[in-house]
Amino acid sequence: MIAVALPVFLGQRNVAAKTREQPRSTVPLLSRPTRWLTRNYRFMQPIRATVAVVSVVLASLAIAQTDPPTPTPPPALASGTPTPEDAARFLSQATFGPTAALISKVQNEGFDAFLEEQFAAPVSSHMAFVDATGVNPPTLQQTTDAWWTYAISAPDQLRQRIAFALSELLVVSKNDDQLGSKPGALPTYIDVLVNNAFGNFRQLLQDITLNPAMGRYLDMIGNNKANPTKGLNPNENFARELLQLFSIGVYQLNLDGSLEFDSSGLPIPTYNQDAILGQAAVFTGWTFAQSGTSIWLNPPPNWRAPMMNIASHHSTGEKHILDGVVIPAGQSAEQDLQMTLDTIFNHPNVGPFVCRQLIQRLVTSNPSPGYIYRVASVFNDNGQGVRGDLRAVVRAILMDYDARGPALATQGAGHQREPIIRLTNLLRAFSASSSNGTFSVRNAISPTNTSLAQEAMSSPTVFNFFSPDYQAPGAIAQAGLYSPEFQLATEVVVATAANYLNKAIYTFLGPNTNKITLNLAVELSLANTPTDLVDHLNYLLMAGNMSPAMRTTLINAVTSIPATNLAGQTERVRTAIYLVVNSPEFVIDK
Repeated sequence: MIAVALPVFLGQRNVAAKTREQPRSTVPLLSRPTRWLTRNYRFMQPIRATVAVVSVVLASLAIAQTDPPTPTPPPALASGTPTPEDAARFLSQATFGPTAALISKVQNEGFDAFLEEQFAAPVSSHMAFVDATGVNPPTLQQTTDAWWTYAISAPDQLRQRIAFALSELLVVSKNDDQLGSKPGALPTYIDVLVNNAFGNFRQLLQDITLNPAMGRYLDMIGNNKANPTKGLNPNENFARELLQLFSIGVYQLNLDGSLEFDSSGLPIPTYNQDAILGQAAVFTGWTFAQSGTSIWLNPPPNWRAPMMNIASHHSTGEKHILDGVVIPAGQSAEQDLQMTLDTIFNHPNVGPFVCRQLIQRLVTSNPSPGYIYRVASVFNDNGQGVRGDLRAVVRAILMDYDARGPALATQGAGHQREPIIRLTNLLRAFSASSSNGTFSVRNAISPTNTSLAQEAMSSPTVFNFFSPDYQAPGAIAQAGLYSPEFQLATEVVVATAANYLNKAIYTFLGPNTNKITLNLAVELSLANTPTDLVDHLNYLLMAGNMSPAMRTTLINAVTSIPATNLAGQTERVRTAIYLVVNSPEFVIDK
């Protein structure tokens, strides 16, 4: 086979569906802070123009005539306890944001002990949260309240962060068939991801396949067997997305994530239309779980239980699926399902395809071939002969040299923090609270000048808010870098997200009856010493990665604000925080 570095062509068939031209419009920044926004701070350049801080530089795209060599093992990690900066960097990847308490905890007990505690932490169930509100039937508000509350305050932070990463790979969204208004649909699906975050990917594939929210989102619920008389065929949506987006992608990959090429120098497709047709027939006859006499047409919706199959609506003929596997005629729907999912799960692409995207969500937009190779190898075998062990994969991602080694200062280091992550980082860092303990973040996606333009389970399409293969036009693309989150960072969103963070810092989020506010007591105690305040923010928000130039500029800005009373001290603190969380050096998490 012929190999090439990370897949330029991956997902190319759907570029038109993944990207939409954004209208250009002017969004005013909110008035506070005032004069500091008008200054020409070098680190406040538009985020989309910041090229030097996007992901690890790709290997050469030169085509070789042989399989890629086994990557050279990385250097050994330094021994000893983590520094505060090391701990903060680790927590930015493993949680929804560092806190002072967790930084001290990781520094004292080390990375491994923290991971073991997180793996063993009790599961925070989204459906249980929704049920506990007493609202019956529950609405979308209880669903989003559960997500934000757990992201900001749940003790099982690692599990919730991995579940969010999985939700951007195995996409279900409220923006289809009004799923957000279906009682229990989205919380049950989120719980599937939460419960499987440290489980086996094979079980996860099965659980999302039979989940009714996924069934409705990609048309597997009510998918009937072929009716030649009426010219009706099974729906292909789930059959296609299960392969293209959820498991193996569209082209054959090497273990390091590089493309395999045929003797003509062309990428090798992973599947053809016959496989889609065969799998579409596999996924027939499934509907809402029911007791008693089964109903096919308009059954009572049951969003909490896995779907059931009605045999009379399942295709029992021979089916040709992935890799030329033939499912024999006469099997049950359950047998067809298990054989199909086993075939997909054992495809060699699953490890590099899934692991690359998990690395992108947690650590870097452009993982090196060696990084992908090492993590995908763990996916293939966790050291005990088990394939698909996500707990082992998560550990491998977070404890790899490319994650725990020195933070890179070269072009291409790190990844952009999504708007959601920027907000959770802010709220967690400053011990945000609400009167009743529920973080009811409102209007995260809003057609106003104050919007994050992102919220969990709310992507516009099955392709998520951004493609893993997006390359921002211009210098980023010319450098061969991938920048997934930049697809969301339009000029408009950069401004509206800054305004949303402004609101969180200067006033409050949530309803008037349950305000979400920051606790700035520690920062106010440092307000009279700008150097200490800036260094504190550098440690807490940026893991010590603030450049000397940015540090000097911030200190000068804070110093120039009079602090003779509490109002002046508060203005110093809020201005400093606002400037940090909107700076490219913060937005790009290294």
